[in-house]
Amino acid sequence: MFTFISIIIVLFFVAAFAGFLTGLNILNDFLPLIAIAFGAGVVSYAIFKPKDKKLKLDLDDNDNNKMLEESFENALEDYNYIKSSTKYIKDTELKRLIQNMQKTAWNILTYLQKHPEKIPTARRFIDYYQDSAAGLLEKYIEIENTQLTTDNVREIKERTKETLYGLNNAYTEQFEKIINEQLLNMDAELKVMEQSIKADGYTTEKTTPKNSQDIPSIDNLDSFCGKRKGRHNMGFNQMKKHMSNVPQALFESSNTSILKRKLTAGALGIFFGSFGAHKFYLGKTFWGVLYLLFCWTGIPFIVGLVEGVRYIFMSQDEFFDKYISK
Repeated sequence: MFTFISIIIVLFFVAAFAGFLTGLNILNDFLPLIAIAFGAGVVSYAIFKPKDKKLKLDLDDNDNNKMLEESFENALEDYNYIKSSTKYIKDTELKRLIQNMQKTAWNILTYLQKHPEKIPTARRFIDYYQDSAAGLLEKYIEIENTQLTTDNVREIKERTKETLYGLNNAYTEQFEKIINEQLLNMDAELKVMEQSIKADGYTTEKTTPKNSQDIPSIDNLDSFCGKRKGRHNMGFNQMKKHMSNVPQALFESSNTSILKRKLTAGALGIFFGSFGAHKFYLGKTFWGVLYLLFCWTGIPFIVGLVEGVRYIFMSQDEFFDKYISK
């Protein structure tokens, strides 16, 4: 459906451009075609623009479940407030820190949606840590809006940043506590499996490959990541010590969603960049309209092609920080 509408838009613009080159009457022929193409672009954006991901509990109507839903809604409210406030932060380092915290918070909320019985275990995260982060961020933005640069203001802002670093670590620790029971269950199951395997005469020891020196350990992972131009460096450096026991499956759905958005935006930029399709897809309406209006110059085609290639080869963390979390 989206491809069909995109083709329609392309045909309208080709016809309009051809008419412009062949000397059709601008008022009677060229401008109406431009208006139709612009309208088609607006309609396609309204229909296919990315929807904000929403989390909601689906529980039976009883008093205990109402309390769980209330706690979950409070957590979502704080999460959304922090997300909307991030755009007002000018400090690049602090903004990246908040975005890392938000990724952890989203994974926690996604896990709680699937396991609402864990919400009481997450009370400390919901009622204190995330609520404190939201309140601290609100005060930080108020101070930043004063535009004062006195020593006292700089000191308060720096202490706020340090406190948020502590909260970032707390987010990770709280997540591990929330899933602790699952970790214990997995540990017990693994022990039983290992005993069964050994009883059948097999070994559970990992065979060391010939090129074992090329395989990164937790100790040399920093240098290994450096070979890939810092891909995932910052977020992993901050959390690897705390999250080494967390099942990777908890993050796969989020990573898959980011990868899908990244590749889709890249493809739209390469094939339909002239008409701002990738900008509309990423919610950049203003830029999408500019691309539409100036597509006849050929400049949006070149820029869209470059941006599309850049999206595809951009790391998922960088794409999330620049185009999803904002």
